[in-house]
Amino acid sequence: MAASIVSGICLVLILLAPCIAAAQGQAPGERKKLVVTVDEAVRRGLEFSAEVKEARAGIDASRSKQAQAEAAKWAQLEANIFGGPSPESELRSSHGIIDSKSTTSDLVINGAFARAQIALIQPLYTFGKISAFREAAARGIEVSEAAVGTKSSEVALQIKQIYYGYLLAKELREFVDGIRDELKKALAKAERQVEAGSPAATLSDVYKLRAFLAQVDKNVDEAEEGFTLAHRALRIVLRVEEGVELELADTMLTPVTMGPKKVEDYLKMAKEMRPEFAQLKAGIKAREALVDAAVADLYPIIYAAAIGDVAQSTNRDESNVPIITDPLQHSQAGIILGVRWHFDFGLTRGKIDEARAEYAQLLHKQDFAEHGIPLQVQKAYLELQKADQDIQTTQRGYREARRWLVTAVANFDLGVGDAKELADALDTYARQRADNFRAIYNQRLGLANLAYASGEAVREFSGRP
Repeated sequence: MAASIVSGICLVLILLAPCIAAAQGQAPGERKKLVVTVDEAVRRGLEFSAEVKEARAGIDASRSKQAQAEAAKWAQLEANIFGGPSPESELRSSHGIIDSKSTTSDLVINGAFARAQIALIQPLYTFGKISAFREAAARGIEVSEAAVGTKSSEVALQIKQIYYGYLLAKELREFVDGIRDELKKALAKAERQVEAGSPAATLSDVYKLRAFLAQVDKNVDEAEEGFTLAHRALRIVLRVEEGVELELADTMLTPVTMGPKKVEDYLKMAKEMRPEFAQLKAGIKAREALVDAAVADLYPIIYAAAIGDVAQSTNRDESNVPIITDPLQHSQAGIILGVRWHFDFGLTRGKIDEARAEYAQLLHKQDFAEHGIPLQVQKAYLELQKADQDIQTTQRGYREARRWLVTAVANFDLGVGDAKELADALDTYARQRADNFRAIYNQRLGLANLAYASGEAVREFSGRP
């Protein structure tokens, strides 16, 4: 009866396995109680969610990229300082002619040199490359912020699934346990009637009740397992420390009354609230800017620079003639205006094509979202409507089955009813009531799915109007 709930909770536990160690590592302390509503559970779960924290770290990474893009418009300092052994060079001047007795064929290395080359380069015009990178970086922050909303919506939906799964497991456990008590009483009565030779019960009835009891015992074990797993999953996702008792503010799984909203209202809300739309819009703008930056790589960079070049050695004379520069003994400085142009014979064209392809990918993804998200909203809305209808149908069914069961029990106790009718009434009532619990669970889950699909969940956990 609860097998599907057990398997679902097992899947949640597998997904949350990395959190188990952290939850178990808490030092036991004074016994406390934590009582949470579903909204409080969502807020607490989002606060501790590693997935949400990872998404928020993406905002910091995007801001770092923006800082780099902003810094590109400022002057950049390049410095190259090096040294090594220095060949001796003595200068001499005669009749205006500068000469040296040192020759390159007979080097005398008896000293050392040090040289520093420094350039302060200020980009003046980059054909839009820097502004394109700045635009892409700014849009990247918007993409990362929207990604936090997307991940938070997913985590909120998961927490609601666990919360209501716990309530369903609790209701099934208590209900099936009550059915078992009723069945045990009926079986004991049937066995007494068979022993007394009463025609109200036969051995066949006893065997049937025993078989039914065995099935109920199995369902009780499954319900108990489902409840334990659901409780454990909820403690893990909410990071409840050991020694703290977790309790839900909702003691029963009860249906809710649907508001007056129509599916059109949810579709309109999705357009405004779903973070995926903002994420795609910003992502497309960022990709468009990156295409512009890639195209700008085809053109040169015009810059101004202040440069300095100083070299000193221990065994060389410095020339005072401007047209003669000793690479190991000189001092130079100045301001220049230059053009830097890089040619890579096809690599830049390939990068442009790659950027345009990634831009086209986001356009197609946006087209898919504009059709897929409304479909997701409509699907969630229809599932919620079906759950509402199932609640009403199963409610009528289990109430009638309950009346049948009460009548069958009374007749059986008075000796005018048989065990077969009692077993059939118990079986029908158990199935109808369990179906009603599942219908209520499906309604609660349907509301959560609709809140996620329409973006209403973003309003719930972010406080947006």
